[in-house]
Amino acid sequence: MPNLDGGHYFLTVFAPIRTGGMIDPVVGRTRSHRQLLAQKLALIPTGRQTQASPADAWPSPLARNTLNHLARFVIVDGPAFNGRVSGDALWALVRKTNPLTPQPVDRLPAPYLVFAADLDGQTDDNPLGAYAAALWATMRHDLEQIFGHCEGFDGIETAEAFEAYIRRCQVETTMPFNDYWADGLKASDLKLPLAPLIVVGSVAAGWLAATALHGVLALTGVTGGLADVCAAAARWAWLALPALLALAGLCVYGLYRAVMQAGARPFPTAPGSDLPSVLKALFLQQQFTRFAIEAQGLNDDDLHTRFGGFLGAVRPAEPQPTQAAGEIRGPDVAWPR
Repeated sequence: MPNLDGGHYFLTVFAPIRTGGMIDPVVGRTRSHRQLLAQKLALIPTGRQTQASPADAWPSPLARNTLNHLARFVIVDGPAFNGRVSGDALWALVRKTNPLTPQPVDRLPAPYLVFAADLDGQTDDNPLGAYAAALWATMRHDLEQIFGHCEGFDGIETAEAFEAYIRRCQVETTMPFNDYWADGLKASDLKLPLAPLIVVGSVAAGWLAATALHGVLALTGVTGGLADVCAAAARWAWLALPALLALAGLCVYGLYRAVMQAGARPFPTAPGSDLPSVLKALFLQQQFTRFAIEAQGLNDDDLHTRFGGFLGAVRPAEPQPTQAAGEIRGPDVAWPR
């Protein structure tokens, strides 16, 4: 279940950063593309994502569409070095291994820009194409400034070209994280094709039993009837054994393919797991917390009336009012008191 799972598309992009330099339009001096890209990423607005964020913080450009659940840009200069590969000290002494001799270290040919996003993918046959079009329509200027420092981005002027570029740099996401099945996901009744393997196994067991019985009957001198049948089975062993092994191999391979195909099928979409529904749920959670605090001590009639006013103000079944994307809190609403 790579990339698409549970109605969500998990995008992972590795774009190689240009290794040359360019004239910084601000200071008029030559700077590396990596430096300018890091500066651009550091200046991207993040919105009011924490309680400590300024009240007038500019919203993140990634919040201009309602497809992003999570999105992140990261510059990767190279793989982490975990130290030398250890070994047996005595064996190293016998082999005269010098521990000061450097071991091979993994390196990247260039720094890479990593773009990782978790987005809604249940409403379109081409979720990546829809997402690329939404990004291009809402934050094209930022995308040009970011990916313009990466190799192969020259000439990208349309949403379709941007999608093609993203696909060229895309890395398959093999371990997505999806936790929107709050009540658990009912396991499907997967029926594996075990019948052919059972038949081949039964035939093999019968043939082995007949061959073993032939040896016993031959030692005891029994002839005719069952002994002749067992003798015939033993005579054809040179043909039966390779055929049974081949059939067993085919059955095991077919079973393996069935398991792999079942594992590649994505989980179904959880109810209410699209971003607008999640934002509405967060909004209702915050507003209900306010309501529960102020409703303490009300009698039954007043509580019923107040709750009716609360439902009329928050409108749970309607998309608005709701929490804005990229914000930690939604707007407070007023209800009759």
